[in-house]
Amino acid sequence: MMFIIGLLLFVSSLLAQELKCVLLYYHHKPLPDDVLYAYDWVVLDADNPYMVVLKEKGFYQKKRAKLIGYMSVGEIETYRDYYRELKKYSIGINPMWESFVADVRNREYRRFLLEVVAKRIADRGFDGFFLDTLDSYQLAAKREEWKGFQDALVDFIKELRKRYPDKLIVLNRGFEFIDRVKGDINGVLVESLFSGLDKERRYRAISEEERRWLLNQLYRIKSYGIPVIVVDYADPRDKKKAKELVRKIAELGFIPYVADRDLSRVGYSLCSLIPRKVAILYSSKQYPVAQYEPTHRHTSMVLEYLGFVPEMFDIEEGLPEIYPELGYAGVMVGFLGKIDEKLIDWLIKTKEEGLKLFFLNSLPYDEKFYRAFGIRAERNRERSINPFRLIKPKENRGFEAPIKVSYTDTLLIAEKGTPMVEVENSLGQKHHPFALFDWGGYAVDESLLNQQELWSFDPFEVFKKVFGTTLLIPDLTTQNGGRILTAHIDGDAFFGNADFDPSKTTGEVIRDEIIKRYPIPHTVSIVVGEVSKDGLYPDKSERLIKVAKSIFSLDWVEPASHSFSHPFDWQPEYRKMELPYGYNLPIKGYKLNWDSEIKGSVEWINREVLKDLGKKVRVFLWSGECNPNREQLRQTYQLGVFNVNGGLTTITQQRPFLKNISSSGVNYGPYFQVFAPVLNENIYTNLWTGPFWGYINVIQTFELTENPRRLKPISIYYHFYSGQKLASLNALKRVYEWALSREVSPMFLSEYSRWVLDFRQTAVMRWEEGFRIKNAGGLRTLRYPKEWGYPDTEKSKGMVGYREGKDGYNYLFLDGSGDYYVVFSYQKPKFALLYSNGYVESFERKGKEYSLRLSSYLPLAVRLETSCKVFINGKAYNPGVVEFKGGKRADIKAVCTN
Repeated sequence: MMFIIGLLLFVSSLLAQELKCVLLYYHHKPLPDDVLYAYDWVVLDADNPYMVVLKEKGFYQKKRAKLIGYMSVGEIETYRDYYRELKKYSIGINPMWESFVADVRNREYRRFLLEVVAKRIADRGFDGFFLDTLDSYQLAAKREEWKGFQDALVDFIKELRKRYPDKLIVLNRGFEFIDRVKGDINGVLVESLFSGLDKERRYRAISEEERRWLLNQLYRIKSYGIPVIVVDYADPRDKKKAKELVRKIAELGFIPYVADRDLSRVGYSLCSLIPRKVAILYSSKQYPVAQYEPTHRHTSMVLEYLGFVPEMFDIEEGLPEIYPELGYAGVMVGFLGKIDEKLIDWLIKTKEEGLKLFFLNSLPYDEKFYRAFGIRAERNRERSINPFRLIKPKENRGFEAPIKVSYTDTLLIAEKGTPMVEVENSLGQKHHPFALFDWGGYAVDESLLNQQELWSFDPFEVFKKVFGTTLLIPDLTTQNGGRILTAHIDGDAFFGNADFDPSKTTGEVIRDEIIKRYPIPHTVSIVVGEVSKDGLYPDKSERLIKVAKSIFSLDWVEPASHSFSHPFDWQPEYRKMELPYGYNLPIKGYKLNWDSEIKGSVEWINREVLKDLGKKVRVFLWSGECNPNREQLRQTYQLGVFNVNGGLTTITQQRPFLKNISSSGVNYGPYFQVFAPVLNENIYTNLWTGPFWGYINVIQTFELTENPRRLKPISIYYHFYSGQKLASLNALKRVYEWALSREVSPMFLSEYSRWVLDFRQTAVMRWEEGFRIKNAGGLRTLRYPKEWGYPDTEKSKGMVGYREGKDGYNYLFLDGSGDYYVVFSYQKPKFALLYSNGYVESFERKGKEYSLRLSSYLPLAVRLETSCKVFINGKAYNPGVVEFKGGKRADIKAVCTN
């Protein structure tokens, strides 16, 4: 027994060393993904409906915070659905929270808590229990009865531990019996060390006498090796006071958290996020299909490059509660139609919260708004629609197009801002259609983005001035210095025959001429309705399934579904014109059904094609318009598969404009569609009408998204019908050869999808003398300003190497552990990876020794720089720049001396 208690104390001691930040968030609101990575533990209300979403995201959200479910043990809450069953156990009232004090001595009451409440928390996916109101009996029971309540609480905690040995158990106070359960718990939380609430729930200072007594209790608990979390309360608008409370609590050796009185906001802690999210407001009445919404299309890619996470909010579903502590940096307002008073009040409040706002081709015409934002408006007295005369800038060079301000009835003067464009009419009236302010800025009347969707100013520079950057920028394009390379195939025409050899199906041609010839990671899909016996070609089904199995059996192929009947539009109810050829493949007896398209197709492939191969479908590839709605996206999450396709990245020398480069994807609420990094050969061959060698022009896309900034991975994306013609097949080979002649980092599309989703949830925080970064380990590259120098690998954690980049940034390589600390120095590190086409399996530094294991899908290429003696697969190399090639794995060891 003593051994078990000792072991539990040892585990608690480890927790005390590792646990840095705890969040209490009681209201039923969604919790952003980056917050889940910033904190180590997050206490949520047990009935928080967002737990359903978090469970659905579990297939890729690894290493996130431990989620702890709130349980009121000593009080009965009137709003719970089981209130009526427990009311009979009440012995008094807590007027402050309008709840009933429970008689925890009653065995039936405790049994209900264990068998109903605790079980519900566990079943909903929580990692532990937060036991609150443990001393509420003191409000209703006589002092001589207290011992019986304490005995009952000890019995309850021990039984809870027995039933859930792997769950965390955290107590709120419980000082009177803590010694009897110290081997059963993982943490203790206390409230109000410096600042708390009075009986009217107003903020109040804690007296020195109260604090002295409480500190004695806390130091006793801490001596047991149990983490102590201290929650103080402060007005969230008083940020200076809140941060000072965090500092004071941390200096005493406790885990600090400063909350608002209702615990309804993310408060203050050591793990305060550097805000990365930018809310894009849109109206589903104006744009019911989010993928086509123009503000998102024009700005999201630029925001992502600067390190921000664009997050779309449909104002028809209500206005979001956003603020910096929740990880929001700003708001983008675009094409909303009419902006009402409710939205204007929200915009003013958001500005007061400290977020930056930018209005693109849309601005409220409202005096209240103008006053709040430092703008003056007047009527344009010019009656005829004459062009404005440009005053500023003096030279109208333009970025993609020259500045041309369209006519407007309302002239604006940026009284408290800096005009970027100033024009005047023939009557001498001035107008500032584009201006920047301390709070952000606006651009109207096509002064920044014209009707042809061309920019008159560099949007990277504009939005950098408006929103800044996230300092450390999670990167979507690069791994270990190599440009990410993906290859994926939509299943269209898998059944077809090659024009140049009718004895072979297009599937066989692509298998033999492409997939086997270029053994890099491929994500390959089939359309079930083209392959199955119940589909379009029952006579070919047996052969087609055999070919599919031969492809999926290859080690460098991951299986995907391209739906059952290839829907051409996933939201056909919003089409303005009927499709003359229907909305999906004309499969006899089949009526379009989204469950069959998504879940049914995935399950059919798993059952009929993959059951003997030891593989499962990893990705669902959208078809046609690639415009799924929220519920369709949710289905892929429920299946635990990544979803990809869509986007518009097709930039070429003929169309060298930013509107032809898409972002990484789009969200519908909490669900995210990952776009194909670059579009497929159907676009480059004019919808497969020719020239059939046209896909060779995708190389222009790869080049234009590399310079002057690396904006996209290299993505080879095509259909099986590219195996139909020699011209298309040869073009495909040229594309592969071009890609593999570059320094690339190949990965499966599922790995890229995980990388994108990790971009959106990566938490970046200031920490000690550097930065702390936390994520699921999927995204493994950051960019940082070149003037910061080099990563200090001796002080940093999880930093493998770096590489000089473009546009004033360098790349920083992470080891995939998911928890990183980086400090910068002007001295080169003693050991650093400079480039590899492989991925990091493990990395460790012990004293003066570095150990790095790399694996690759291609023959391995490694370049590193070290001032140490280095060994690669046992062979010694001298200090300096070391090059290694060959094999699929490298074990690298560097031994450094003074």
